[in-house]
Amino acid sequence: MNIWSFTCKNLTRKLFRSGALVLAIALVVSLLFAGAISMKSVSTSIQLGAQRLGADLMVVPKGSADDARTTLIAGKPSVFYMPETVLEQVRKVKGVRRASPQLFIKSSDFECCTFVDVLLVAFDPATDFTVTPWLKDTLKRPLGKNEIVIGRSIPVAIGATMTFYGTKLTVAGDLATTGFQYIDNGAYMTMETAREIIKNSKLQAEGPEAMKPLAIEDNAISAVLVELTPDVTPERAQVFIEYEIEGVQGMSAQDVIGTVKKQLYVLLQAIFGLGVALWLITLVLIGIVFSMIVNERQREMGLLRSLGAKRRNIFAIITLESVLLSLVGGVLGIVAGGSVLLVLKHPIKAAFNLPSLWPDTIFIALVAGTALGMALLSGVVAVFYPAYKCSRMEPYAAIRKGE
Repeated sequence: MNIWSFTCKNLTRKLFRSGALVLAIALVVSLLFAGAISMKSVSTSIQLGAQRLGADLMVVPKGSADDARTTLIAGKPSVFYMPETVLEQVRKVKGVRRASPQLFIKSSDFECCTFVDVLLVAFDPATDFTVTPWLKDTLKRPLGKNEIVIGRSIPVAIGATMTFYGTKLTVAGDLATTGFQYIDNGAYMTMETAREIIKNSKLQAEGPEAMKPLAIEDNAISAVLVELTPDVTPERAQVFIEYEIEGVQGMSAQDVIGTVKKQLYVLLQAIFGLGVALWLITLVLIGIVFSMIVNERQREMGLLRSLGAKRRNIFAIITLESVLLSLVGGVLGIVAGGSVLLVLKHPIKAAFNLPSLWPDTIFIALVAGTALGMALLSGVVAVFYPAYKCSRMEPYAAIRKGE
């Protein structure tokens, strides 16, 4: 009988004890694996979302900054408006290289709209520097009147028609997934199309199939996106804008990202704090259990020594038992952690208002390999002393103690 078969027989003799150790290891591995994947998915989404935002500063009406953050981070449609004259005032502020307006319209649950709670984002093609770069990859041409480009979360095929407030819009393209719901659940159109929607909503309100019109002034905008010169920081530009222009508030891209990072840091602390605590408990548990196993099997080990087994063979048998348990627990933990993420990804994302973009396969494989390596290392470290102690016992003494 070789060491492998002998070890397997020992493990199957005490199925409950072996199963309990496997579950303890699986719990730790699943928590650390799921935590690492979650952190990476949020981090990737933050970086991609910041790149897609494409502006150093966003200027919104005073008191609307929280709503704007919620819109950008969680994709919850929020609308707020200010006069278009703010745009020219922003352009005159020191450090502003270029500025472009955006107008937000929220779809409603009336019959006016194909989908509920979609954020319609209008931009000015002549001055825009944030949305237009996306369209070069997606559309390969300027966006026309009564055309929209939608986020990947909106389940409508390219070429299909969507209706908002009585205006039929053709889906000209869709955007790659970013994890930022502002992008993934948004519909982008030109300012001309948005003005047409506002006008049609008021006409529909007067017809036989009356619907609630959009209460938006003809010259209203929701935000001004700003690109700064290199010599002015977003913080300084924000102070300049809020001082020189009445009734507005500035938000930097770092401000938005910082909000997400704070939420992420709290979640990270909770997950990894619990993971480390469970890992330490599991190490102690494995060490105690294998110390008990060694005490129970001293006679058996003594007989093996008397039959010619070397000290390294005894050490290998006990260590291999721990390694096999750790391996099975590690694999189960990775499978369980991945399954939980797939099932609860959207509820967790909604609960913490965090953007999320599933990481690539290579990263997932690296995390899985690292988690499995930690499980195996934990098993070896926890069992080292009991295995060493047992291998150093003299055969006769081990047989006598085991009687």
